[in-house]
This record gives sequence, C-alpha cells and structure tokens, in this order.
Amino acid sequence: MNMNFKLNIEQSQKLVISQQLKQSLQILNMTLQELEVEILKESLENPVLEVEEKRDDIDWEKFIEHVSSGKSDETYTAYSNDEDRYSMENFVGYEAGMYEYLKGQAGCMLKNEAEMGIALEIINSLDERGYLPESTEEIATRLGVPEEKVMDMLVIVQSLDPAGIGARSLSECLVLQLHENGIIDDRLENIINSDLEMLSMKKHRELCKKYKIDIDTLRYYIEIIRTLEPMPGRVFSNERATYVTPDVIVEKVDGDFEVYLNEYSTPRIRINDYYKSLLKSAGDDAAKEYIKQKLGSAANLIRNIESRKSTILGISMEILKRQRAFFEKGVNHLKPMIMKDIAQELGFHESTVSRAVNGKYMLTPHGLFELRFFFSGSPSCDDIAANSIKNILREIIDKEDKKKPLSDQAICKLLENKGIDISRRTVAKYRDELGILSSSQRKQA
Repeated sequence: MNMNFKLNIEQSQKLVISQQLKQSLQILNMTLQELEVEILKESLENPVLEVEEKRDDIDWEKFIEHVSSGKSDETYTAYSNDEDRYSMENFVGYEAGMYEYLKGQAGCMLKNEAEMGIALEIINSLDERGYLPESTEEIATRLGVPEEKVMDMLVIVQSLDPAGIGARSLSECLVLQLHENGIIDDRLENIINSDLEMLSMKKHRELCKKYKIDIDTLRYYIEIIRTLEPMPGRVFSNERATYVTPDVIVEKVDGDFEVYLNEYSTPRIRINDYYKSLLKSAGDDAAKEYIKQKLGSAANLIRNIESRKSTILGISMEILKRQRAFFEKGVNHLKPMIMKDIAQELGFHESTVSRAVNGKYMLTPHGLFELRFFFSGSPSCDDIAANSIKNILREIIDKEDKKKPLSDQAICKLLENKGIDISRRTVAKYRDELGILSSSQRKQA
C-alpha cells in the first residue's frame, strides 16, 4: 500500500514537471503574435491572471500644435496621460500595411516626440511605391519646422526596412539598397545615378568605355542591379500584409552597441492580489485547491515567459558579440556561425537555440532580420553567408593587380586573414558562380 502510494506521488510529480517543461518549450518556440494569443487565452481560462491593456490614446491635436510651434528640440509627451511615452507599443498588431510597419520601426528608434512627429509626416507622405513624391522643403513648410530637421528625419526613415524606402528617385532607391547590402562601389553608383537610361538601352560598349571597365565587370554590375527592388513599397501591396514585430533591438548608444528586449511587444501580465488573499481566507477546501492550482498555473506561465525573454536576450547578446562586423558595416560582413557554438557558450542544448531563434526578429541599424538569419551550417551551404563571402571575393578580385591576378589559393589566404575559413575548392566554386575567370584566364584577358 505504501509502495503504491509512493509510486503514485512520483508519477504525479513527473507529470507536473513534464507539463511545465512542455509549456516552457512551447512558449520558447512561439512567435510574438502566437505568444500574445496564448497569454490572452490563458487569461480567459485563469481568473487569477491580469492582463494590462495597451494604450494608444495619443492627443494628436496637442502634438501637432507642439510641432507647429517650432519647439522641436524639446522632448514632448503626446499622450493625454503624461506618464506614458510614444513607443512601438502603439503600433503592435497582427496585420498592418507599409505605413504601420514603418511607424513601428521608427517608434523603436526615436525617443524625441517632435522628431517622431516629423518622421510620421514623412512616412504618411510616401506613395504606394515607397517613394517620397514631395520635397523636404514642402514638408518643412507644412509642419512649420526647419528643412534641416526634415532632412535629418528623412535619413532615419531611409534607414528603415525595407531598404530603399523613402527614396525620392529610382537612382536614390537603388543606391540606398546598395549601401544597406554593404556594397560600396563608386563606379556602380555613378552608373545608377547617371546612366540607367544608357544601361536600359543596352549600350554596354559605351558604358565600358566611359567607366573604363571590362564587359565582365559590367555584367556583374547588371546582376547586382537586377537583385535590387525598384519599388520597395510593392512588398506591402497585399491587402493583408504581415507586420513583423522585433523581439529584440540593437542600437548604437554612445559609440557602442546595446541589445535589449522589445518590452512593448507582448501584453504585461501579473497575478491578481485578491486571489492571493482569498487563498488564506477561503474556508472551503475545494475552493482553496482550485485557487492554489490556478495560482500555480499563473506563476508557471509568468516564469516561462521570463525564461523565454532571458534565453532570447542571451542568444541575441552572443550574436552581437560574434557578428560585430555585421552591425558595424552591414550584410557584406556577416560571418559564418552555427547554433552549436552559441549553445555551448551559453550552456544550452542546440535544440533550445533553434527554438529560440525560430520566428524571432531583431531590429538592427541595417534593418529587420530573423535571428535564424545569423546562423548557417557552414559557409558553403548557407546562402546568406555564401553571398557575403562572394561579395568579399569579388571585392578582392576587383582590387587585384590586373597584371598579376590572384590564384584561388592566394584568395583563400586573404579570406582566412579576414576570419573566413574556407577551402580553395570553395573559392573556385564561388568564383565560377560569380562568372569570374581563373587567374590564368584573367591574366590573358
């Protein structure tokens, strides 16, 4: 009898632990939108849970009056309740179009309310292509602020995702995307800024002569241009475009990068104190057991959500540490990285890292990226890392002595010096994929 009782207790404990672990893994695997739904569902089923409602009561009339007064250097709170500040919290939603998506990102980056007001005016002025069809002077006149401030905020808007947004011309749109991709090439930019029409007319010989480049280089430029999006707003043309909310944000503060959680992204929950006191005063054993069970369930949910936050933040901090060149210089400087390395560093199982990065997004100075973006099995099998290496390879060959072209082994050594460890065979493969001749053929050409 005693043995059976002991077995029942152990089985019951294992069941509770198993359920807690299952919920923990499920919550870690959830996207922000899925987590929000889960929190709301739990709050409906569990009376001891309280969900704090999000606020969006901005006093726009008062805010516009403030911007128009010219006091744009002052920090201003546009809420009717002065204790709240403008933040991304007001734009979180399941689905939104281009304007809401851009406003959400701007809300993460701008702390000054007057600056945010100017940025919103620019965003609202964009056409469906994502272009700004009016001048900064016109916007400044409409708001009653110096044009210089509008130009400063336009730079911010143009740094948002998708790349190319806020451009005033096709050329500017394409160049913005080049810079976002970490491609800095004066000749390519000059072609885009001055000779897109000549390029469209296939005047390749004239372009090669004008820019003193060979036909292979021009073809490479054409391939780059083909990868760019002439109308960045087009990705939002679907009436029910998905709005991706960042889980974490990386920004540069006082010369150094900081990573922090987007605390406004999910409803805040807490345990209602009334039920804590009721547990002490309840005389009915069944009522006590019910309250105790609900309190335990609520505590587990809160604990698992906090664990999710801690895990995602820890992984994000490690990404920042290992991919610093990316945050400094852009996609072109992304390094190959595998989940196993992060897992070992943080003391996690690799599957935990996989769950934590799946469907979670990071807002960076270079745009919005899924955390999974930063990982690859190896340089040769991950498209993003491979493309970064190809860009560097192309850059090395562009700068080589044309009379003494670099061999694949020499390029391999230069890549190794940059912290990229790939074989000579992989260099040859990437070179072929880029349409670049071998060193002996380049010398003859």
